[in-house]
Amino acid sequence: MIKKIEVGDLRPGMYVHDLNRDWSEHPFLRNRFKLASAQDVEKIADLGLRYVYIDTDKGDDLAPSGDLNQFTPAQTSEIHRSAAIEPIVAAVPIAEELRQARHVYHEAHSIVRDMLQDCRLGKQVALEQARPVVTAITESIFRNPDALISLLRLKRADQYTFQHSVAVGTLLISFCRALNIERAEIELAGMGGLLHDIGKMRIPQELLNKAGKLTSAEFEIVKGHVEAGRGLLENTFGISPISISVAAEHHERYDGSGYPLGLIGEQISRFGQMAAIVDVYDALTSNRVYHNGTEPTAVLKTLLEGGGSHFNTRLVHQFIRTVGIYPVGTLVKLESDELAVVVEQHREDLLHPKVRTIFDARQRRFIKPRDYDLAKPSCNRRILSFEMPGRWRIEPTAYLRQ
Repeated sequence: MIKKIEVGDLRPGMYVHDLNRDWSEHPFLRNRFKLASAQDVEKIADLGLRYVYIDTDKGDDLAPSGDLNQFTPAQTSEIHRSAAIEPIVAAVPIAEELRQARHVYHEAHSIVRDMLQDCRLGKQVALEQARPVVTAITESIFRNPDALISLLRLKRADQYTFQHSVAVGTLLISFCRALNIERAEIELAGMGGLLHDIGKMRIPQELLNKAGKLTSAEFEIVKGHVEAGRGLLENTFGISPISISVAAEHHERYDGSGYPLGLIGEQISRFGQMAAIVDVYDALTSNRVYHNGTEPTAVLKTLLEGGGSHFNTRLVHQFIRTVGIYPVGTLVKLESDELAVVVEQHREDLLHPKVRTIFDARQRRFIKPRDYDLAKPSCNRRILSFEMPGRWRIEPTAYLRQ
């Protein structure tokens, strides 16, 4: 099968089908060839290409990005322990909440976009616009957290800053709810999440949207968004210290390696520690102008590996309990070569959700949807890997109400 992949994913043993370059513009003897060594990979990277095409029938394929074998036994044990905590019970079924969640999501995006753009024009932060949005998000999360969270990956790269702000606010509210934090504090944390990147409105757009790697000087400018955001919020009448701590500390790291203050451990507020986890999770699972989003399982592995250094280990475990290993709306590939949408999680068994099969990847055709509960011993379906929805031109959330 011919597959388009990023140059950074190339490995020796893969067969290059097309370099998107004339033969005179590269150092290889032919246009199609098998990568024999790391040096071959480096030569392709030196061409400045972003993507190449490989032939998986003639060479190696990408490793399944969502294969749970990527977790060590210790990490798998940690996941099971996270799932064993008292499960989060939804008040209403996801299918019932999804329509309202869509309305809340689009309204939140519109309000946050307007707020941030007003801030770019030098206007004051209008908290009165954001408070009803935070309340609506919180109410949806309390009814069924999976409904709204399932919509968060539907982002456009050119609107990333606005949609990322809504996602961080939503995930932070859900995180707080899972920790049984008081409702009033939950909404204050959610407000901080919506406004955590407001300082980016003081950063040149060309730097935020630069497709290539930032220079050291450019990165220092971008890092300044945290202090800029703190300043904006501290001068906003009626803002809560909790909201400010989310914006001011979301780039601090538990081992002191973060910025802008290099705070260590419990010097970072609880909400700041939570915001750091949520911000990284959403940023890494999102498509950006300079990289494609990583699958949730791989990002959760990164968070687990960062526990005790970049992040508070206890909070990482509790965040996994909040979002689950397979978030609702995620497209997964089964061992049967069927593509399926995760339609419901078992909070006590995060590794075996309920799924709805919709596509036969072997025959490349849609099939009549059918539901499977992977937690049942009698179920003969198993998840093989994650697949990005965009690769198959499928919107998974469209299948949640069937």
